Amino acid sequence: MTISEHSPSEPVPTREQAIRAAAAALVDAVAERNSRTPREAAEAAWYPGHRLGSVEAIEAEIIRRREADECLTEDPS
Repeated sequence: MTISEHSPSEPVPTREQAIRAAAAALVDAVAERNSRTPREAAEAAWYPGHRLGSVEAIEAEIIRRREADECLTEDPS
């Protein structure tokens, strides 16, 4: 919502409130993305002309990235 769309009866959010709302939306989006299987995520990401070419290729890339992320977050001890 822009300030020009803002209703005069509603207070304009502060910068801090806007940042917190954006962060909460990002956390929700990441949680939703991570709840999908690699296949579901690949199907959602595919579109004609996608640089990886196919749902299968996108799925493989998602699996590769998730495995790489797991290696980064593993406890080395």
